[in-house]
Amino acid sequence: MTENSEEIRTVKGKRKINIRKITTFVFISGLALVFGYTHYRYVSTLFENDRNFSHLSELEREMSFRTEMGFYYSYYKTVIEEKQFLAGIARLMYDKLIEYPKDVNALNRFNIAPEVMIAAMYRYLEPWLNTSSYKECHVVERGGDHSPVESCIGIGEPVYFYLEVIWVMAGFTVAVLFLQATVLSQSVLGGVFAVVQYFANHAESTRVQWAPNERENFAAPLLVAQTWLLSMQLRERNRNTVLQLQVSIFVINVLCLLFWQFTQFIFLTQTAIFFVMEQLRIIDVKSLSIFLHLHFCSLHTAILLLQGNDMLKSSLYASFFLVVSIYCLFFSSLRIKVQNRLDLYVESWLVMLRVSLVVLGSFYIKKLISESLQLEEDSHVWDILYSKFTDYKSFHTMLYTCSEVFDFLPLSSVGNMTSTLLIPAAAVASCVITCHWLSEATSKYTKDLGEVTKTTQNAKNEDDDSGIENNSDVVKKKDLDVMLKKIKAKVDTREAGAGGVVLYLRSLKIDPAIFYNLSQMAVYGVMAALVMRLKLLFSTQMCIFSSLIANRDYYPISRKYKNYLPFLYAVMVIPVIVQLRANIDKELANIGEFSDYPQEELLSWISREAGAGAFAGSMPIMSAVVLSTRRPVVAHPHYEHKHARQRAYSVYKLYGRFPPGEVYQELNKLRATYLIVEDKYCYGKSNRGCSFKSIWDIEAPHLASRPALCHTLLTQPVEHFYRVFRNAHYAVFRIHDFEVRYMPRSFDT
Repeated sequence: MTENSEEIRTVKGKRKINIRKITTFVFISGLALVFGYTHYRYVSTLFENDRNFSHLSELEREMSFRTEMGFYYSYYKTVIEEKQFLAGIARLMYDKLIEYPKDVNALNRFNIAPEVMIAAMYRYLEPWLNTSSYKECHVVERGGDHSPVESCIGIGEPVYFYLEVIWVMAGFTVAVLFLQATVLSQSVLGGVFAVVQYFANHAESTRVQWAPNERENFAAPLLVAQTWLLSMQLRERNRNTVLQLQVSIFVINVLCLLFWQFTQFIFLTQTAIFFVMEQLRIIDVKSLSIFLHLHFCSLHTAILLLQGNDMLKSSLYASFFLVVSIYCLFFSSLRIKVQNRLDLYVESWLVMLRVSLVVLGSFYIKKLISESLQLEEDSHVWDILYSKFTDYKSFHTMLYTCSEVFDFLPLSSVGNMTSTLLIPAAAVASCVITCHWLSEATSKYTKDLGEVTKTTQNAKNEDDDSGIENNSDVVKKKDLDVMLKKIKAKVDTREAGAGGVVLYLRSLKIDPAIFYNLSQMAVYGVMAALVMRLKLLFSTQMCIFSSLIANRDYYPISRKYKNYLPFLYAVMVIPVIVQLRANIDKELANIGEFSDYPQEELLSWISREAGAGAFAGSMPIMSAVVLSTRRPVVAHPHYEHKHARQRAYSVYKLYGRFPPGEVYQELNKLRATYLIVEDKYCYGKSNRGCSFKSIWDIEAPHLASRPALCHTLLTQPVEHFYRVFRNAHYAVFRIHDFEVRYMPRSFDT
């Protein structure tokens, strides 16, 4: 009876524990869903307020997707407009519109996997979506001389379905951010604090509400999820759970590489951090090997799905991964067992040597691959970095650096993140964690040193007594365990005599999950400082890491004072809440309405009256031409390809001081029939020296005495260029490419 009652208590206890876990899981999951839904509604509202999107015609909505956004959306439109899905995929693989007259494999060259997936979902759900329940149309009066337009809303409309997926991804970002912060800090309060910081720094953390379908808006949510799963894997010891995490991380890695071309640089930093962690013995070789195996499968799967993407094959990420893998396979066992201070010095030098060899070997292999395959897809990236630290300037680097999103991180952003206490909170969390690790190491070191001293003294006493007591009872006591204890005591004594450095380092226990997140935050900070567009990664990671201040276990203070920490949290959150409300009010107050009648007039003319042939012009207007008129163009906004950059370089000579004959020859080589000239680029000025006239004066200073070609075209007749359209902002010229041939007359005899 006693045994049965004990078993019943055990079962009841297990049930209580399971109920507690389930309750905690439901509570945390519910909070994540609430935060995610709130952000989903928030960004969709901001987008609607900014453009009055629900009252725009289909053409106006397409025009509102500027530059790259229109370029990517055109592929979504291509897939959903084809009668058969496979026919749409075939058009993507043999795209003749984007670099006329070449066939371009868009699936290989561009990261349009999100558009393909969303289009596939829409086509599958279309029979249910094309009903009055999911789609509603109305007529909008535009006033003045402008004709009324029909506007349809609801997820049955293709553009609304497309945006709905983007808003869901934005909500997923905040939901996963909460889960990651909760897991990392082991505190729900930490997760809530991270979400509050995200909303308080919303303008610094995302721009999905202004540029919905930029690539980072698809990849960033998955990168946060990957960081969350990596943190769990670094802490997890259950073999079954680790396998599930590996499969999940593999899928996310593949999607990130498919969605955003910059993901390879982020994964490069991840691989470097894990390699450094292994060198510092924060993780073992097995953990590094598991990580590398995930990236091995992800990289090759992504290259396969991208049909051999050249930029990914020749990336520094692939080369670095290869070198680190070779190290793990053949050289990871060649490590010195640190037992004294000399071993520590030698191992420290070897760590620096291994890191240096891996870095140099990676650059060498990348150069070897690029030269053997004759690839220069990412050369502009290194040119941009080089131009940021030197006086080097070229047309391509200035085209990037003149854009605000590719400039250095402005001090205003640093000030905004400081006023919301995001940067101070992340700094305090870093200090608290570091102090916690050092404090724990000091306590353990002091304890171990005392045990070493005590063991050594006992060993000496036993050695002194061994000459006096020599009977069988004493011999029996000195078994194998005591002998091993003496040997360990002598080794520890030698280490303590060496200054205790080795013993202290052995006492230093660093949480690999926290160390990884801290290192990733530092790397993102460097990236954001160099390229402002990447501040969304930095600010989001700081939100996650700042959650650690909510964990009271990390504060190296007595339990008595830890009870007062909630009051400190309350005081600290007050200015964050004040700034949060101010920022939300500011964003919600942004009420606008999109309209661009000159561009609408241009696109309507092209659709109605322009003949056959390809168009040349600036990259933003080219994406609008492809999207709204389905006419071929010779250049496009996607710049991650050498030949695409060369095409853009030839077309943009229009805004330089080149002779008309030279530009005519360039456009003829590209088989362009029409040339679009924009007043804002021709007559635009910039205080930063970023007008096209200034850029070309730096690129081609020998032509500084000549007038700009676009000025000449807009003001006087020019041979080979015949104006066929003109409005307030745009002019279209037909390029005369007819040749007169004299054929000898033949006679029949």
